[in-house]
Amino acid sequence: MFKPNPKAQVVNKFRELFGYDRKIEVTGGRVPLREGSRYDTYETQLSVEGICVATTRNSDWRRAYRLLKLEVEKLYGDGVIL
Repeated sequence: MFKPNPKAQVVNKFRELFGYDRKIEVTGGRVPLREGSRYDTYETQLSVEGICVATTRNSDWRRAYRLLKLEVEKLYGDGVIL
């Protein structure tokens, strides 16, 4: 069997923990380099019904999505009601 891509893993984890009745959107993209910055970063975002609930940044896009998946688990562990 194959593993879903990192973005789909975030969606699957959210659905597993919070259910299927909410409209969610997972986005990601490169953040432009700023003056004096040496590293290119990738930012991921989780929006639930249009409201951003979690954001992560990392230089590796796969790791950024993994961190977002951990943020979803953290939201669930903290008892956040979405």
